[in-house]
Amino acid sequence: MARLNKKHHNYSADSQTDMTPMLDIVFILLLFFVVTTSFVNTQSIDITQPSRECQQDCDAKVIPLVVTIDEQNQVSFDNRIIDIEAIQANLESQLVKDRQAPVIVKIHGDAQNVSMVSAVDQANKAGALEVSVAAWH
Repeated sequence: MARLNKKHHNYSADSQTDMTPMLDIVFILLLFFVVTTSFVNTQSIDITQPSRECQQDCDAKVIPLVVTIDEQNQVSFDNRIIDIEAIQANLESQLVKDRQAPVIVKIHGDAQNVSMVSAVDQANKAGALEVSVAAWH
């Protein structure tokens, strides 16, 4: 019988795989994704929440204009139901009397966010200097 000659490989603990090519590929891919990424510039609306503390002239009798949106997205202003598209016109007519009057958009928790955003946007377009959002249930 012939004896098979088996070769034994001794791997030393010092032998390691060279990671440089893999790191090069990772950095090239990273650079590719950074360069090809398009950044979207989104529009935002500044909303301030009403506070209980007086911020300005506390002795002045400034009556806020309140726009109310209920759970069925019905809009009320000045104790009457109005169309959501008519908020700007109604606020403009009231802001002529008192330019400094703050606008509070009071929205029910079950109402749609689109209604709130539309109301805040129309209040800003009407020329309100301060627009706040308050939640109610």
